[in-house]
Amino acid sequence: MRSTGGNNGDGPHGRRSSVNPSSGGLLTPSEFFTGLRKGVKATLPKEMRGCETGRGHSRLLKLHYDRREFHYEAWHHTGAGRLEVGLHFEGTPELNQEAFDYFRPRMVEIKASVPRAELEPWDRGWSRLYETLPAPQLDEHVMQSAIERLAAYMITLQPLVTAFLLKHPKP
Repeated sequence: MRSTGGNNGDGPHGRRSSVNPSSGGLLTPSEFFTGLRKGVKATLPKEMRGCETGRGHSRLLKLHYDRREFHYEAWHHTGAGRLEVGLHFEGTPELNQEAFDYFRPRMVEIKASVPRAELEPWDRGWSRLYETLPAPQLDEHVMQSAIERLAAYMITLQPLVTAFLLKHPKP
């Protein structure tokens, strides 16, 4: 939402001014993903807050422990108006298949904590364990939902990821 006066709603120097978190107002992708990263880290148990972060394009956040190819991701699919959150397996096709085979029989256990989780093979031999949230636009409400969901995935899945990777050390 932009005002009709001034810089068409922009803050000083053409930058968008910050949004009051209680307003539920629209957020820029940078504001959204910065808030998401900070919110997830604050929500995680203290011993899990050491995850590393990376950004892809402007509507993508990745968090990982040790092995970058196994990462948690939040990705805004603008055309579909959805925000994907979950765990991605983006290693070699063989390792991804082994991860898929490891997680598949554990889906009942996983769904007890993240009930909308789906496990599926994906592009380029990758796999993902994820769900999507309605997100026609990025705002505080979507960010709070994403923080809760992504933290739940990380808390639920990281012990399983760790156990899997212990059997599959880095080459």
